[in-house]
Amino acid sequence: MTTHIEIEPINERIGAYVRVAAGDVLNEGVPEQIMDALNKYNVLVFPQVNMTDVQFVGLSDYYGEKHDLALTQDGSEVSKLGIYRIEKNDKDKNQLDYIRGNDLWHMDGTIYNVPGKSTMLKCESPANTGGETDFASLFAAYEALPEARKREIDKLRVIHCFEPVGLKLYDAPTPEDFARWNAAFPETEQPLVWHQKDGRTSLLIGGTAYYIKGLPKEEGIKLLAELEEWATQPEFTYRHSWTKGDMVMFNNPGLLHRSLPYAADSGRIMHRTTIKGMEEIEAPKVAA
Repeated sequence: MTTHIEIEPINERIGAYVRVAAGDVLNEGVPEQIMDALNKYNVLVFPQVNMTDVQFVGLSDYYGEKHDLALTQDGSEVSKLGIYRIEKNDKDKNQLDYIRGNDLWHMDGTIYNVPGKSTMLKCESPANTGGETDFASLFAAYEALPEARKREIDKLRVIHCFEPVGLKLYDAPTPEDFARWNAAFPETEQPLVWHQKDGRTSLLIGGTAYYIKGLPKEEGIKLLAELEEWATQPEFTYRHSWTKGDMVMFNNPGLLHRSLPYAADSGRIMHRTTIKGMEEIEAPKVAA
C-alpha cells in the first residue's frame, strides 16, 4: 500500500508544507520523498505532525549520523537519545549564550568544513509570546544579486567566530567571556561564496561572520551587513509561528535562520537534531 504524503509549496522561493502521518515517515520511499522536497524547497513544515521522540530520532538517523551534543549535553533522557532540548531555563552560561545567539541570523556549523546538512526542530511547547523562527534562502538571495556584485565577492574569504555574536549579547564582556567564546568557536576562515555541487550557490554569512580577510575590518563588516540585509528581504524569507506538535526541517547549507526573542519563562521548549553534512566547503583554515 502506498503511503499518503502531500507536499504543498509555501511560496515561490522558499518552503513547503508536508502532510504525512507521523507513523508513516519511515515507510518505504517516504524518507526519500522528504529529502527530495528538502533539497527543492529548503524548508519543510510538518504542521502538528506530533512525532514522538523515537519517530523524530528515527527519521533523523535514516539520513545519516547526527552531530554530537558535546556542547549541549545535559544528561537528560532526551539528551541520551541524541536530542538537544532547547529551553532558556536551567542552562549554564555557554548554553545560554548559544541559545540567545540563535536570535541572530546565522547558518549552523560555519566552524566546520562540512556544515550540518539539515536541522530538525520539533515543538514540544510554543512560547506564549514570540519565539517564531525565520528562514532566509541564501540560494534565492545569491541568484538575485546583480552580476557585478557576484563578481566583486566571488573570491573573498570570511572569518567566522563567536565573538561578533557575543559582542551583541553583552554590553561589557569580560576576558573570561572572550576565552569561553574562543574555546568553543575559534576564528575559522571560509570562502564567502559557496558554489555547491548541485550548481546552486549560497553565502557563508550571518551572525558568526566577523570580517573579510584582506579588507579593512570596518569595510568588511559593512559588506557582510549589506549581504545579510539583502539575503533577509521578505521575498527570500519565511516565518514559522510554532504550534505544539509542529516539526520543521531545513536545508542548512542554503539558509540563514533565527529565532525571534522570547522570555525565559515563556514556556518555549524545542527538541532538535542536526544531521551531519553531506558536502564539504573546503578544509577550514584557522585565521592567522
